[in-house]
Amino acid sequence: MRNIILQPDQRLRLLLMLGDVVIILGSLFLVILLAVSVKMFIPLDNSNFTIVSLVLSAITVFIYYILDLYEVSDPKSFVIILLSSCLGMVLVMTLYSSLSYLIIILRLGKFNLLICMLMIWLLTLIWHTSFNKLIKIKPHRILFIGKEKIIEDIIQYIKDNNSQYYEIVGHWHSHSCNPHLPNLNNFIRDTNADMIVYSVHSKILKQITNDLITVKFGQKNTIDAYNFYQHLTCKYPISFPDEFWLLVNAQKEIFFPTAAANLKRALDLLFVLLLLPVAVPLFLIAALAIKLDSKGPVLFIHERLGKNEVPFRLFKLRTMIDNAESFTGPQWALKDDPRITRVGRILRKLRIDEVPQLINVLKGEMSVIGPRPIRRHFAEILENETPYYRLRFLGKPGLTGWAQVNHDYAGTNEGHKEKLQYDLFYLMHQSLLMDIIILLKTIRVLVWAKGR
Repeated sequence: MRNIILQPDQRLRLLLMLGDVVIILGSLFLVILLAVSVKMFIPLDNSNFTIVSLVLSAITVFIYYILDLYEVSDPKSFVIILLSSCLGMVLVMTLYSSLSYLIIILRLGKFNLLICMLMIWLLTLIWHTSFNKLIKIKPHRILFIGKEKIIEDIIQYIKDNNSQYYEIVGHWHSHSCNPHLPNLNNFIRDTNADMIVYSVHSKILKQITNDLITVKFGQKNTIDAYNFYQHLTCKYPISFPDEFWLLVNAQKEIFFPTAAANLKRALDLLFVLLLLPVAVPLFLIAALAIKLDSKGPVLFIHERLGKNEVPFRLFKLRTMIDNAESFTGPQWALKDDPRITRVGRILRKLRIDEVPQLINVLKGEMSVIGPRPIRRHFAEILENETPYYRLRFLGKPGLTGWAQVNHDYAGTNEGHKEKLQYDLFYLMHQSLLMDIIILLKTIRVLVWAKGR
């Protein structure tokens, strides 16, 4: 995510993960030392330490992430951490043992592995339960400059969601500092401000331009409100964009260079090939369940708009009664929608109904990651109501996306307007790292059956 600095909770999350990795490396090293001096342990080949530590660290962090053990904004009780870490260690040991049967150099010996897992479990349990006591959060002290709506929205968002990470030490605008503005450098020194967030349209910005440059030389963070809004919310501010800024960035960021586009396409094909052994049995089981549960075809084939608004035929497993829109016409699926079948409700929860869209990915009509495809009927409605809605069609639609992992199901026009902000954020900041993050978040959604 280029040009977007890490949020305080993300830094804490990374620190928590880093602590786990250190514990894993320390536990492995201790087992190697014990294997040399204690007869109960099986001697180990030290040359495999690097590969073993990398694989074990990756599996442990992945499992802990899926089990929500890295959520720092909402600290969990000791009992929840205890139960989650116990389940996590069982899954880690099972997965690592399975891999070690296939890859000989990963083998540690059953006793060695058991002791290593016990040490990791105990030390990570202590680390996670004491993290909030050991690591004190120092809020970022912010001075806001400007009275524009985007500034007001940022301040409100901080008060509602991030008050433990940010402290507002001042808010300068044309009506707050009459008749003269204070000296910016003195104000920062007196309030110990860490960051200045300014609106590029603020009437007082010209008066303090030189002071802002001086502040930047002093290694204080200065950031415009548009970028800070994205950093804070992981959304693009469509309600109050600078039109020229948006169009310039759309040209610079959205259009993939040829090499990047080819890489993304290659990764899409690799993902489909890896998923096919699981997807085919899932499809067959789901198809049988659909036929036994309700009348109608197994597949639901419907036109959607793809990249550059080019229509294509999208494949889904049918989750509603046959001809569900014959009486109502096109409408958003609702919570507890009576048109959804019993099997369909399960398929939606687990997102298994999206499995046939692997065909669309193979055909190049969709990507694995991207904004979800939408029908022309709804696109035309949203285009009339939402600024810049058509920009979402500058990228390929995807099986999953930034909006899907950060926002609940949108069954209203307002909900889709909110999702558009996530879609545009993805298109502006898309990268391989961001795609990996979306995949990990998607797996967590699937595990906890948060789909609709």
